[in-house]
Amino acid sequence: MSRHDYKFRPNPKWEDGFFVPPAPFPMPKPLDEWSKMDVFDSIIAMSRNPINATTKASMTEEDVMSDALGQTVVVVTSPEAIRHIFIENAANYGMHPVRQSILKPALKDGLIAAEGEIWRKARRALSPIFTPRHIGEFPEPMRRVTKAMLPDVFPDGQVIEADEAFLKLAYGVLSETLFSGEIDGNLDDALKDIATFMNVLGKPDPLDLIEAPKWLPRLTKIGSGRAIARMRAQVRDVSNLRRCRIEAGDDVPQDFLTLLLTTKTDDGANLSDDQVEDQIMTFIGAGHETTSRALTWLSYLLSQDKNARARFEAEIDSLDRALPVQDWVNHLPFAMACFNEGMRLYPPAPLISRMALSDDEIDGKMIPKGATTFINLWSLHRHRAHWDRPDAFDPDRFLAERGKAIGRFDYLPFGVGHRVCIGQRFALQEAAVMMAVVFKTIRLNWIDDQPHPWPLMRITTRPEKTLRMRVEQR
Repeated sequence: MSRHDYKFRPNPKWEDGFFVPPAPFPMPKPLDEWSKMDVFDSIIAMSRNPINATTKASMTEEDVMSDALGQTVVVVTSPEAIRHIFIENAANYGMHPVRQSILKPALKDGLIAAEGEIWRKARRALSPIFTPRHIGEFPEPMRRVTKAMLPDVFPDGQVIEADEAFLKLAYGVLSETLFSGEIDGNLDDALKDIATFMNVLGKPDPLDLIEAPKWLPRLTKIGSGRAIARMRAQVRDVSNLRRCRIEAGDDVPQDFLTLLLTTKTDDGANLSDDQVEDQIMTFIGAGHETTSRALTWLSYLLSQDKNARARFEAEIDSLDRALPVQDWVNHLPFAMACFNEGMRLYPPAPLISRMALSDDEIDGKMIPKGATTFINLWSLHRHRAHWDRPDAFDPDRFLAERGKAIGRFDYLPFGVGHRVCIGQRFALQEAAVMMAVVFKTIRLNWIDDQPHPWPLMRITTRPEKTLRMRVEQR
């Protein structure tokens, strides 16, 4: 075959005692050698699954530059370039139009999609909400909801769809921490709307990739507007009711919604209804799938590596449950190493893109105005120059001296620079609590009569097909 066969799927394997899950082969041909047919193939492959368009050079070389797609594209992998683009000269790199065409219709001026002064004001207003003091209030509700939902979501002895189970559990936790469970509606209906919402955020339409005019209909997004409208209506209703209760002086839950409604902007005003709505939609978009997908991948990896699972379960079992729940994350070093290794292999937010607003230079390479620069976390987290056994599941790489040796810009599951994920601490707390509760009670065993999961890059990295596992009571 003359062109890269992105449909070929290797089997999982063991190398030197380490489990290596199946993953796409990177495209061997350098971008500068692509023909027009290669470019066409890559656009189709990228719209189906952007991981398919990962090149070998982006996993072996530093800062790969090409004009093959009709404009300058730089895949950023070196610490120097990442620091320059995302920290030192971040003002020269704005949100990419393709990214914004995907995010803006759903998130509007939420923190992920906002730019310029709108983003700066929102970030300053929201930063006090994500302090350790406030985040420390949420692990106990996380524990309580996880424990309450566990029997229904993970019924003993049953074969379940693990990815759907973790999505449902994560939504329960998110609903409690956002709204104290006060949002109306059927859980299954809400999850369907969220699934549609997340597909809109994560899947680029081929017309988006070629920056076609906005008036051309995106066939892949037909029907998504209704799901987003229903979600916004629910958020608006619960927000309006809570605001009325606050203004009346009633006792209200101290959840994220109350914190949003009572935080102040630079001029001392409260956030508007639209601002609150946009931020909550962003929290749902950023906070629902990331932890649930990471736990799904972790469950798969542990089901294959029995030695790692034994160590993981022993640590979970030995956790002192008398400790304050917010401290659990600090007493689960191997479990958190497993979680981090899962996020390395399957990045929760796999692409970070920017566009150069004016000419620039990085390490002697000219970056013209309009150039696309992006970090592909899939290739960065598996880069041959940064990682030993880059494709293998090796949680110990995050412990002790090996963990300290990981470069600041080699592992970026929550982004980098001024726009690093504001909810990072919340996500790690949530993961620790959910792991400690779920895996103290059950074990998820792999069902052999199914293909091993194939990574699909959307707004998160998810399994292409559902993951069936059998629940075993421990």
